[in-house]
Amino acid sequence: MNNPGYKSLEHLFISKVRIKTLRYFALNPEATIHLRGAVREFEEEINAVRRELNRLEETKFIICESKGNRKYFRVNIEHPFYNDMLSMFHKVYGLGGDIITNSKKIGEIQFAFLTPTYTKGANNIEQHIDLVVVGDVDLDELESIVQKMQSNKGREIHYMVLKPNEFALRKRRKDQMITDVLMQDNVMLIGNYEDLVRQ
Repeated sequence: MNNPGYKSLEHLFISKVRIKTLRYFALNPEATIHLRGAVREFEEEINAVRRELNRLEETKFIICESKGNRKYFRVNIEHPFYNDMLSMFHKVYGLGGDIITNSKKIGEIQFAFLTPTYTKGANNIEQHIDLVVVGDVDLDELESIVQKMQSNKGREIHYMVLKPNEFALRKRRKDQMITDVLMQDNVMLIGNYEDLVRQ
């Protein structure tokens, strides 16, 4: 993997089981999973997975709920580090990771970001755009990355591509769609958020 963030995560977290556990909860905010399901998902030994789930429960990053004889775990979206973890893992894995890794092939990207529709499964937002890319890009290359991720996720991914001058013009005109997108809690993949809103 050419994404520099991958090595950073390995050095930050050391434990591969912890990375897999955090990755699962960061990329699947609506999911719940029990111990044996996590063992299958992470392809790791049961004791190692149990240890990581218990540690994350102690930090309150995940919440445990009992249903019958089973304990189910889900991410705590109120945790102060939740958005940070979400951002970190979306920059290394999934659609975000693929955009960063293949950015040179895609073209001259000025800004690229994922919206909460994609990162948090937020369906209460009026616009349903998952990814926004601003720049001079190879649309076929971007489409192939998006299609691959659509197959993996089993759902359509809606994305918007704008040339830098078109983006600047629509922003100056206070285009409602652009305004709505910029006011969300987006995960910046390429570019700086301050420059994005200031431009």
